[in-house]
Amino acid sequence: MYTLGIDIGSTAVKACVIRCGKESAVVGRGSADYPTYRENGFVEQDPLDWNRASAEAVRKAVAGLGDEEKKQIGGICMSAQGGSVYMADADRKPITRAYTWMDLRAVDEVRQMLADLGPDLVRDACGWNLSGSSAAAKVLWLKKHLPEVYAAARYYYTTEESVTGYLTGNFVTDPTGQVMTRFYDYRTRQNLRPVLDYLGLTDDNLPEVRPCGTVAGYLKKDSAADLGIPEGIPVYTAAHDQYCASIGSGITEPGQLLIATGTAWVVFGVSEQPMFGKGAPAPSRHPIEGRYGIMSSLSGCGGAIGAFAEANGTTPRALDEAIEAYGLARMREECAGYFLCPVPESSTPHRPGVCSTELRIAEGRTAPETALAAMEGACFEIRLLIERFERAGFPHTGELTMSGGASKSPLWRGIMAAVVPHRPLFRLTEADAPALGAAILAAGSCGAYPNLAEASRSFAQRIPVECDPAAAEYYEKKFAAYREWALA
Repeated sequence: MYTLGIDIGSTAVKACVIRCGKESAVVGRGSADYPTYRENGFVEQDPLDWNRASAEAVRKAVAGLGDEEKKQIGGICMSAQGGSVYMADADRKPITRAYTWMDLRAVDEVRQMLADLGPDLVRDACGWNLSGSSAAAKVLWLKKHLPEVYAAARYYYTTEESVTGYLTGNFVTDPTGQVMTRFYDYRTRQNLRPVLDYLGLTDDNLPEVRPCGTVAGYLKKDSAADLGIPEGIPVYTAAHDQYCASIGSGITEPGQLLIATGTAWVVFGVSEQPMFGKGAPAPSRHPIEGRYGIMSSLSGCGGAIGAFAEANGTTPRALDEAIEAYGLARMREECAGYFLCPVPESSTPHRPGVCSTELRIAEGRTAPETALAAMEGACFEIRLLIERFERAGFPHTGELTMSGGASKSPLWRGIMAAVVPHRPLFRLTEADAPALGAAILAAGSCGAYPNLAEASRSFAQRIPVECDPAAAEYYEKKFAAYREWALA
């Protein structure tokens, strides 16, 4: 049997086909980009582009399968970016672009909602503080600034149920994705009534929420033709991308920690209990029953360095190569007092003016030096997040696993290993963990494995990341200086 995972990420779709059983393996991969529209803090995407890119990525992933092998695809599941919301009419057709999680138009609305609803209501119910990236705040923005669109909107959909609707005709979501909207109470497994009432919404305006891994529907004929696979394949309810990343990384046991490096960087742990309190990481139910995902994120961290490279006519890989060519140890010493924090202020408790995702070359500095300082700042922020987990009482086993784009770079993962020298660091052989995790979730759901945890262990393979002692000594001193600079 084969299963298919589709990861609708922040800027692209990635698809993964796995072979289940004793000879388990990834047998096909595909990816397709889609455009993001940015202007004055507005960051939007076209929901129809998610469908188009999903079809393109799947066609690439299954290109190596024969017709008989395609008939053996036993299930499809998705991993999806969280919090990006668009408005649809009574026919479920988009009437706006999606306001993505990267969109910060609703900062004033957050302040208004916190004043009216109190600071604890949303955090305690959803596990996340109310923020400008959340769908709930953007609905209030729409109501205030585009009342005619608000009046015309019948449904409010995010990425997951949008693509599930394209595949099956059923616009269904799951708890791990719906809590990101701030519409859903993960404790009661019901929509959060005070927030819906405040925004003038009802349950009928939102997608149905079903547990991860339950059948959402079956692949429609027209969508099957787009994807290049047979119709009628079960499509299972998806999960938020970081939960799928944990499954694809083998992070399913209490005490394990994952460092996921994408457009946003995330520290994700698994626990037997939720963790609450001011400053505690955000909890929600894990797809494995009886376990919780515990998460803290650095929004836009990876995207900031990618945008910096593009603005300077280069690529992150070329910047890596320039640093290595100059001499990493030499550049480190020359940048000993150069600090950058490539995350938005909303992601940290740092002093004003320290954080920014808009990286610029300082006077007397070069693009490679700026990139190195930003890489170091990102790794320092991960260490601060890990310390936050530990202060909150997370039962950490000590080991760290790194996935995502930065884990593919020897430079990036070497810096990370040196910044967290007392915690053994591993990287995955399959860096694109969310798509793999979605395929594993499908495999566990359709009965190819006894349970999801065993399915995860069958695919996740880790490699130790070597820590350079000299680099670790250097970064211990620079991290102390960075902490004083950022928190002063």
